[in-house]
Amino acid sequence: MRESLTPETVSLLLAGLTLTIALTVVTSITSFVVGIGVGTLRLSANRLIRSAAGTFVEVFRNIPALIQIIFWAFAFPSLFPADTRMFLFFDNSVMTWLTTVTGLSLPYYALAACFGLTLNTGAHMAELFRAGVGTLPRERIETARLLGAGTLALFWWVLLPGGVRAAFPAITTRLIHNMKNTALASFVAVPEFFQTVQASITQSFRAVEFLTIAAVVYLLLSTVMAGLLRRVDIRLNRGRMHVRPD
Repeated sequence: MRESLTPETVSLLLAGLTLTIALTVVTSITSFVVGIGVGTLRLSANRLIRSAAGTFVEVFRNIPALIQIIFWAFAFPSLFPADTRMFLFFDNSVMTWLTTVTGLSLPYYALAACFGLTLNTGAHMAELFRAGVGTLPRERIETARLLGAGTLALFWWVLLPGGVRAAFPAITTRLIHNMKNTALASFVAVPEFFQTVQASITQSFRAVEFLTIAAVVYLLLSTVMAGLLRRVDIRLNRGRMHVRPD
């Protein structure tokens, strides 16, 4: 095994790990924002808006993340003529800048992976946030309204913090699942950690050893992420004592 872990292989694996962490951070933030936004629309008094948000949740929650990633990476660009496709997705100033910053030869595929993961995880997060808001005591909401809180103030000071706080244990599980789903980006040629593991196996024919390394790394990432999110959960609930009724 030592002869397989050359400096070049280690460098490749570390680069892939860095990209996996970057994908996790980006998609965790974007899916959280999408989830809060769509989850809020799910609470709308307008039936049309509520139905549209519900359709979004059902579509993107039930289509596997891998299919979504492949669709945005390969199928969606193919809807455009060749010249337009090349300009929009591969050969423009934005993609050139991303190539320079990230070192990725085809940064659009990484963006497509982020988009697919965001839609899938965001749809799940929307339902978690909606369920979290549903656990809030009606008295708290009615009290805020009686004190003159408008729609925006009610959302910002009551529904948002209360819904996130109630749903955060489930949100933690979903974000960790999203981190593991970043391995699916390897199917669209994004050189994240699992893709570099596959490349190392191809070069060395040591599948057991490199897959063991992958398993250990993902286990460590999950443990670290769970610990960090647990600290966030503690901070969200700091100073809030649950008093049992007499």
